Formats: sequence, structure tokens, C-alpha cells
Amino acid sequence: MGLIAKDALERRAAAEALAKQNPEDMATWMALSRACQAVVDEEGAIVAARHALEAQPQNAEAIRQLASCLVQTRAGMPEACTLFERLLALVPGDAVALHYLHYYAIYNGEYGRAIELSETLDRTHPGDPVTAGRIARAYKLKGEPFTAAEHFARAAARCDTEHYPFPFGPSAALKPVFTALAGDFFRSERQSIEICQNAGRGLADLSNPRYPENCVQMIGRIQDLVRGRDLFIFGMGPSLEEVVSRREDIASLDFASMTLSAFPIIEDDVLRPIGRRLDFVCTTHPTVVEQQDPALREWLQNVPSSILILPLLIRELAAITGGPDFLLDHPERLFWFDCVSEYLPPSPLDPLHVPAINTLICALSVGILARPRRIFLFGFDGQMQGSNINGAHHYREEHYAYHTAHDLDAEMRRIIKGCLLWNSTHFNEGAPIVVRHMSLLFDVPLPPIYNVFVDSALTPFPRITFDRFQNITKEDG
Repeated sequence: MGLIAKDALERRAAAEALAKQNPEDMATWMALSRACQAVVDEEGAIVAARHALEAQPQNAEAIRQLASCLVQTRAGMPEACTLFERLLALVPGDAVALHYLHYYAIYNGEYGRAIELSETLDRTHPGDPVTAGRIARAYKLKGEPFTAAEHFARAAARCDTEHYPFPFGPSAALKPVFTALAGDFFRSERQSIEICQNAGRGLADLSNPRYPENCVQMIGRIQDLVRGRDLFIFGMGPSLEEVVSRREDIASLDFASMTLSAFPIIEDDVLRPIGRRLDFVCTTHPTVVEQQDPALREWLQNVPSSILILPLLIRELAAITGGPDFLLDHPERLFWFDCVSEYLPPSPLDPLHVPAINTLICALSVGILARPRRIFLFGFDGQMQGSNINGAHHYREEHYAYHTAHDLDAEMRRIIKGCLLWNSTHFNEGAPIVVRHMSLLFDVPLPPIYNVFVDSALTPFPRITFDRFQNITKEDG
């Protein structure tokens, strides 16, 4: 069973026809907006939701729908916040408004309000370990570590229920995360082993019906490219500037390379000048595939060993829409993973599921499967460089061919700064468990992982200088 219905395009067309026939009917516009969401048509979903709200400006369902569409797009986040506040005023216990306004409060540094919002959600929808975890995280950011640890312990306890005793159940894989955050690292490790290797061997079940049939072969291809070599994963943070300026220092090293969505930056500024091309590109959103279509085609055509790493949602969308063709015609060049949940680490029945925290954690998980000697992360700052909203967000930020111009807007940059804090916090909490589970489930060694930027906000792995990186690689002889 896929995430996208096979007749999703037909449903959208039917909903569009009904909306045109009944332009004053809020319900038809709501149906069209949801039909657009089902095929990841963000712009269509927003336009239809606006029509629904225009038809009934005080309708809570219409406000919720438009806000929920806008919040998925960076440019729409400021307007979405206003709409969620309006929704909460109309429906004080609205779960969707409470959920998203918690994040906005975190972005704004209003940790007390974030706690209040999630405590309200916890009272109206009790028992959810994720809600307890959000409350704990807000206390941690507020500077109350002992209270945070108590709430993380409560979140861990909620992963084990009467109907789903540990290590079974939908939240079991989260228990080691919350247990570690509560301060019990030894128990967290034992819980991971109980989930992943209860029989003493890797328990990855690749028969999940959503997975492609060639999963085993593709894992083998990835390992053939990387096994025993260093894997360099490149990000696009401001610290990439040092890597670019010292790219000749890596030219003679034996490494495989991987990067994320805006991969032409790495190709143009780091690898091509030293006579190399990327081995892997990992991206997580259909819009990125659409925007990078020409560059992806060139890369796949001219680098025969290259592998594109994508979430299964994009596979399903390509199958329904009929393209792009390179996602359908060359299964030996594509590796698919799952990221339905924002929170759940890999587990035996869904071993290729990675929490949708950010693209880095997806790339890092595949990197573990590759059996590298070591993994080095470059250009992952995890924060805006500079103490105010005018600090740098990206490498070569002024280059609009790489980045979006609206990111320079002051309000947008304030939100970005908060998002980066949240994203880094969530990554720091989840990454150690995710890589541990990948190692256990697939019975592969967990390699040393280094973050080559000492001021990075991503802290689960040792942060080192570029000079220290050079010393480590020189020690190889």
C-alpha cells in the first residue's frame, strides 16, 4: 500500500472540475486542495485553500487547510503562523494549531509558550510520546535540564503500552532516543539491541511491500563503490568556503563523495576543479528533483557509477505522473529509502525508514550502509553564522542560481534562524540512535564520523578543524 493512491491524478482532475462548476462552494475547494496535496502539488493546494477561505472566512476547517499548506513552503511560513493563531482563537484545543504553534514558539525563543501549547495538546490528546518529547525539548532549550530529563523519561515510558509491550508497537524505535535523552545511555543501547538484534544477527526485513525488489542489489552496489574508503558528505553551509579554498588538499585522497539537494554547488566549486565528480546525490523533495532535472540528467549520463538517493514518495509520484523518465528507466542507478515519520528511527520491519529531520540524516544513514572506513562531514554549520538575522545561512548566499532570493527577507531570516536551531537540536538527539540502528539492523560496522567544522551546531560526532582532518588522513601513510 503506497502513500499516493494510483488514481490520485484522476481525483484531482475531478475535484478541479467540481470546483469550477461550484466556485462559491467551500467544500469543493477544500476537496481540490487536498487532492493537490496528495500529488505534492503545493502551489495548487494553496490556491484552492485560499478559494475555500474566501468562500467562508471564519471557517476553522478552511483556515486550518490553508495554514497547513502554507507551512510546508518556506515562503509561506510567516502567513501560516498568523493563520494558526487565528485558528487557535476560534478553536482553543485545535490539535493542528497547537502542534505547529509549538514550533513557531521554539523558533521565536518563547520556550515557556511552547511548553504551554504542548501541555494543552497533551491534555486534549493524551498518551503520545512525541508530545511528551516536545515538552522535554522545550525545557532543555529553556535551560532546565533536570526537568527536561524527567519529561524525556515520561516520553520513553509512553513507547511501551499494554497493547504494544516493548520492543513491539508503532513507537518502540523511539524508546532508545528518549531513554538516552533522559540520561540512561547504557539502557538506551540495550533497548536498541533488543529492537534490532534480539536474535544476535541483523534483522532488517527488506520484504516491506513499499520497497523496490532490488534493495539488496543496490545496497551491494553502494558498498562496492565505498567499502573501506572514506566517505565525504558535503553540505552547503557557510563553512564550505574553507573547503573550497583548500580543495587541492583533498585532491590526492581516496574517497567517495556524497552531497544533498543543491549538488551543482559541490560539483562546480569543490570537485570538478580537482578532476572529480560526485558518486552520490541525496535529496528528499520532489520540487528539488524538478528544479535540478537538467543537472541530474547530465550527472547520471556522464558518471556511469553514480547513484541517486531518494525517498519512496518520489518513486510513487513518478510512477503516477509518468516521470521524470530517469526515475523510472534506470533502477540500477537509484536507491530508495522511506521517511514517512518525522521521528521514527529504522526498525526491523521498516529498516530503510529514516526520520524526516533533514536530508543529512537520510544521507548519513545510507552512508552507514556503504561500509566506509570513516565518514567526514563538510559544510554542515547547523546554524546561521553571525549573531543576528544578517548572518550567513548558505555558502555563496548571494548567488540566486543556487539559493532563493526571499531567504534574504528579514522576517524570513528570523524564521530560518529558529528553524536551524530546531533542526540541529532534533538532529543531535536522533542521529546517534539512527546510525546505531542502521549498523545493528544490517550487521555493518559503525564507522568513525567526524564533523569538519569546530563551530558547527551539529554535535553528536567529534567536531574537528580542517587541519585536524588533514592530520587524520595523513596518518594513513
